[in-house]
Amino acid sequence: MKSLFFVLTFYLVITTEASLSANTTNASLAINTTDESSPSNKICVFDYWSVFIYDVINDPITVHVQSGDDDLGNRTIPVNGYTKWSFCMSISFKTRFYAHFYWNSRSAFFDVFDYDTSKQYCDNHKLFKEKRCFWLVRDDGFYLGQHLNPFPDGWVKLHDWS
Repeated sequence: MKSLFFVLTFYLVITTEASLSANTTNASLAINTTDESSPSNKICVFDYWSVFIYDVINDPITVHVQSGDDDLGNRTIPVNGYTKWSFCMSISFKTRFYAHFYWNSRSAFFDVFDYDTSKQYCDNHKLFKEKRCFWLVRDDGFYLGQHLNPFPDGWVKLHDWS
């Protein structure tokens, strides 16, 4: 019983530190750059993920990302720029982030990360390394892929603008 208590306490301490670290990183996200922060300063009991949203429309777009625990706020992604956030997968594997996208008079709302989608479409085959999901925002919709391969190789259209 003591070992179970220790494991749970250790997990809470680690995930709290990772969450606080992620919030600090989120406040200073690099936009319109290729800078990628390393997960080396985070310790995750389960998977460590980074989600990228790239804007390839000829206009900036606004995105508001949040989860049940974190509100990452509104971000304007410039043309050919991106936004990124990183996090540790929850112990229940129910981590979910959703986003509101705004572009001129169009909008969209959907989950940008959940466990099932990440297993199917994202780069999740690395053990003990950062796993990644890449969203590509185009004028005809939203595409998800494992890598930054040239479009359309490796990209799957999952959502449309409304």
